[in-house]
Amino acid sequence: MLVDSITDYAIFLLDSGGHVVTWNPGAQQIKQYQPEEIIGKHFSTFYTSEAKASGYPAMELREAQRLGKFEDEGWRVRKDGSVFWANVIITPIYDEQKTLTGYSKITRNLSERKKAEDDLFKAYSELKESEERFRLLIEGVTDYAIFMLDPAGNVATWNEGARRMKGYEAAEIIGKFFSKFYSQEAVQQGYPEYELSRAKAEGRFEDEGWRYRKDGSAFWANTILTAIYNSRQELIGFSKITRDLTEKKKLEQQLFRMNEELKESEEKSRLLINSVKDYAILMLNPEGIIISWNAGAERLKGYKAQEVIGRHFSIFYPQELIKAGFPKFELNKALEHGHFEDEGWRIRKDGTAFWANVLVTPIYNATNRLLGFAKITRDLTERRRNEDLMQKNKELARINNDLDNFVYTASHDLKAPISNLEGLLDALIEDLGPQKDNHQAILTLIQGAITTLRNIIADLAEITNLQQEKGPPESVNLVELVDEIKESLRELINTHKAEIKIEALAFENLRYSRKNLRSILYNLVSNAIKYAHPERAPEVIINTYFSNAGDYVLSVADNGLGISETQRDKIFAIYKRAHTHVEGSGLGLYLVKKILDNSDDRIVVESEVNKGSQFQVFFKQELSDG
Repeated sequence: MLVDSITDYAIFLLDSGGHVVTWNPGAQQIKQYQPEEIIGKHFSTFYTSEAKASGYPAMELREAQRLGKFEDEGWRVRKDGSVFWANVIITPIYDEQKTLTGYSKITRNLSERKKAEDDLFKAYSELKESEERFRLLIEGVTDYAIFMLDPAGNVATWNEGARRMKGYEAAEIIGKFFSKFYSQEAVQQGYPEYELSRAKAEGRFEDEGWRYRKDGSAFWANTILTAIYNSRQELIGFSKITRDLTEKKKLEQQLFRMNEELKESEEKSRLLINSVKDYAILMLNPEGIIISWNAGAERLKGYKAQEVIGRHFSIFYPQELIKAGFPKFELNKALEHGHFEDEGWRIRKDGTAFWANVLVTPIYNATNRLLGFAKITRDLTERRRNEDLMQKNKELARINNDLDNFVYTASHDLKAPISNLEGLLDALIEDLGPQKDNHQAILTLIQGAITTLRNIIADLAEITNLQQEKGPPESVNLVELVDEIKESLRELINTHKAEIKIEALAFENLRYSRKNLRSILYNLVSNAIKYAHPERAPEVIINTYFSNAGDYVLSVADNGLGISETQRDKIFAIYKRAHTHVEGSGLGLYLVKKILDNSDDRIVVESEVNKGSQFQVFFKQELSDG
């Protein structure tokens, strides 16, 4: 049925002698024979007379036997005598005794692809006719990279200018996609393909940007990409002309330092500088007096131009820097090194301070006479705050780690003294003999205090273990886990006459640390029983479902006391309890929350006072390959 449903491929069997045994609809459509016309005939029927004369069909069968499979492309003949370009795969078939029983043959019609290849070859042949006329002209150009791309963007020609500019020999680059000249980021963003699409749509595309030579060095290029069509308006490729403008780019990047050009076009520079809002850009005379003021400077420092022009630039500095002569020091360093860059606190008009990045550059005329200084200031207060916050966060993390280590160490180191106290208490009881009854109340209090202290140490140890122990995830059966927890809580269940029910389970297994999942479920179920309503027996309902976001959700609902809205945000804090009259340490939900935080999962609670609560635990689960 599968083979018979395929119409784009001829799929049939040959016997060991090469005679047709089966015939599918695809074979009928491609080769035009009805099954009764072809079954039993030799498969050489589909070959040209030249192929038959050369024994090509028999050679295919021999090669299929020798290699285990034979694949070929060539002309084949239909029933009506027309030919088509075919891809053929012949595979020998053997029985259990390794005896050849026949061949499977799959044929695909590739005539359209062949025509496209032939048309492309023809287009290139037409291009070849005029190639010689342009070759000498183009190869003589050494200052421009001039080359052709095929319609797919692969390099088809390469001139001397391209070799000199990009460093590739013709043999190294012809046939390669032209994206080799682009940065990795541009390639990942699909920029070369974008250029081709723009050139196709608009006829040409011009651009400037960084391009890369064979040795990895970058140069700033002007490129013109032009779509080339033949007389039938078929795209046959692209011409690409590249010019190295690196020196021009460097000059543009040094525009601010080219003082004479700025002097000659003062209005242009004024409009340019005044349009900058995020930087304070100003000019100082050689003594440090402010002589220009842009909109960014007004926005950053709070002064209007008329308030500040003619004043010394030291007004932006704290008093201690002014007394130390730091403004003069900045100018001297700029003269000594060609520029001076610094970061520090500066003062606005209103007296507030901001953290500034300052660049001071001396400006000279053509005769090397100092005209003054350019000063660019950027407000980095936010970055400074972020760095301070990061440092504080690191310090807090260190303190938190030290506290965890201290708690961990203390919880372990206190175990021995507690054991000693228990031993001493047992020895005291033994020494008292019959008199112990006279002191039973005190002995009971001591024993209770030791037990409480031991439980506190155990709680601390469990908290720190959450930071250090992460059991490996495994597939945990929730039904089995609930049964295990019910057994552990048998006494509590019997005392409260509690009922624990599993209802709808959208899933029964969860991939998680078994130890941690048991702790989560144990604490939720035991809390549901402990916080029971005094007027009714506890009923705990467990079910599972999938959230809209695809999370696995475990729900534990009860009919207990409920939690007031003011308490819901507090119940997951350490030693916090919604109802203080119930015996407990207030640690259970804290542990649950900490376990889930460590695994990037979460828990939410819905509750109504005197009606009950529902805890929903959301687990992220990675789908297995199966």
